[in-house]
Amino acid sequence: MWEILNDAFGKYPSQMKIVKYLMKYGFSINEKYDQEYSIFSGEVEVRPSSLSDAIGVDKRVVVQVIKKIIESDDLLKFFKKLRPIADMSSASSKLLNLGVIEIRADDPSRAGIISDVVSIIASRGIGIRQVIVNDPIISEDPVARIVTERPLDQDMLSEIKKVKGIDTVSFV
Repeated sequence: MWEILNDAFGKYPSQMKIVKYLMKYGFSINEKYDQEYSIFSGEVEVRPSSLSDAIGVDKRVVVQVIKKIIESDDLLKFFKKLRPIADMSSASSKLLNLGVIEIRADDPSRAGIISDVVSIIASRGIGIRQVIVNDPIISEDPVARIVTERPLDQDMLSEIKKVKGIDTVSFV
């Protein structure tokens, strides 16, 4: 998919910025009515001007991106399927008394980091409520956030820090 995205938008930094934003937040491109397409967050329509204001690009560039997407079967199939996900990590630790750790890897594409961390948490009998990992291609600062059914202790954090490939681990 990245090859198709790069072919369509790679030469235009402002268009690629919009595409990455759409993907990061799960905005889809779907038909509003009679072959007229728009941006959606779930079932809620997002106006191009609202998106352009949020990203800091001209509204016309957002419209161009939408047009390119609907003109390509592959891009349209992909963007129709995107869905927003509620990231509970910010509210969880304080409001819900859940545990939240944030992990930064020295190489975010390294295989097995999340599975090793999840194994450590599971070995202590602690359930996991949510795992959100930023795609290193979309995000400039990719992190993984793991929300657990209860706060983790300092000993467990020390054990997690020893996982090969982890740069930093912290409580959120």
